[in-house]
Amino acid sequence: MRDMNKKLIVLSVDSLFDEDMEYLKTLPNFKKILDRGVYAEGGMRSVYPSFTYPAHASIITGTWPEYHGIYHNEKLDVGNPAPDWFWYHKDLKVPTILDLAHRNGLTTACIGWPCMGADPEIDWLVPEIWPENDKVDPRPILKTACSENMFGEGGVMERHWHKLRKTTQPFMDNMMVGCACDIIRRYKPDVMFIHLAHLDHTRHANGIQGPAVTQAIIANDDWLGRLMEATMDAGLYEETNFAVISDHGHLPVHKVFNPNVLLVEEGLISLDDNGKIVKWDAYCNSTSLSCQVVMKDPKDEEVRHKLEKLLYKMRVTPEYGVEAVFNKEEVRKEQHLAGEFEYVLEGQNTSFGNAWTGDVIVGPDNSDYKFSVASHGHLPVKGAQPVFMMAGPCVAGSKVIERQRIIDEAPTFAKLLGFEMPDAKGCVIEGILK
Repeated sequence: MRDMNKKLIVLSVDSLFDEDMEYLKTLPNFKKILDRGVYAEGGMRSVYPSFTYPAHASIITGTWPEYHGIYHNEKLDVGNPAPDWFWYHKDLKVPTILDLAHRNGLTTACIGWPCMGADPEIDWLVPEIWPENDKVDPRPILKTACSENMFGEGGVMERHWHKLRKTTQPFMDNMMVGCACDIIRRYKPDVMFIHLAHLDHTRHANGIQGPAVTQAIIANDDWLGRLMEATMDAGLYEETNFAVISDHGHLPVHKVFNPNVLLVEEGLISLDDNGKIVKWDAYCNSTSLSCQVVMKDPKDEEVRHKLEKLLYKMRVTPEYGVEAVFNKEEVRKEQHLAGEFEYVLEGQNTSFGNAWTGDVIVGPDNSDYKFSVASHGHLPVKGAQPVFMMAGPCVAGSKVIERQRIIDEAPTFAKLLGFEMPDAKGCVIEGILK
């Protein structure tokens, strides 16, 4: 009979970071984990770009973006201001810890985790996916990505639709937590991964700290408590290991730089009379505090020479706020990042816009998470760092560990669950498991 002490719930609180730790110690449910478990002092090293989807793909696969294939939140779609995201599991190039858990005979649940839509190996799946705007009924698109057992009479999703008044926060997270608690009580999965994004949205809109951020952290403490309560109702609390993690920090945004306006001026992007893109040789695709620069034909040396000259002009023009220009070989070697781009621009408290008309420099306006007053996507060595804390019957008691990497988390969870992850590049965090 399988050891019931190996049940695991992993909660990712998007944009929770090490600078919050002292406050977390005062909140009842985070305190339950911190008082009896382990946590990483100074947080964890994220990936580049420090963006939600690349980071969560790295967490759940134990490897870098160059291997798992998620290098941006959004798929490249030149000229489209609202491109599709990497919603679906099929975009991942390596197995996840949940795939391997299922193959090792464990039951699995996944709630709101990026890049996991329509994963056939998840027993109970409610993915993070939403329609183009909050005026569109979210049910049809969610049904393309949920496990079928979430719908129908008495299904978990049917019980919690009323909480999704809009596909915005905190309504989305409130629904996700309700679904997760129902799944715990009904099905008692061996392992559950759940991602909540309300805190990230709050920091984007209001800045890194402040009253709204404090309230969002309190809400997450309450949601963590509800998950704990659900395990108590299921008779599993004493047998469940809890991990609370996050994906990236935030930095304040001082301005937004629109490099595509300069590409238009240089003839690298051509527009029609209505300002729509009709031809392009190069395009800057924002990852907020960094930017991925794409060439339509990477073999066109004339375009490359013209583009490089312009990129390095951006770098030496202080008003643009470009800290560094990397080519694709440099970011692969130094940051394990690869994708559909040739260069990466790193900002200095500068967010990159995708606009190709209008002013080159504008202020942050909260019209999109990439252009807000606080954001991320920067090199992972900068600013606040994501958290790691863990407690339970398989976890060593009350211990502080040195900073690790988010790619080390999945191999550690896999060891707790009793299997290995052969494709992972991360390592088991030593000394934290009994």
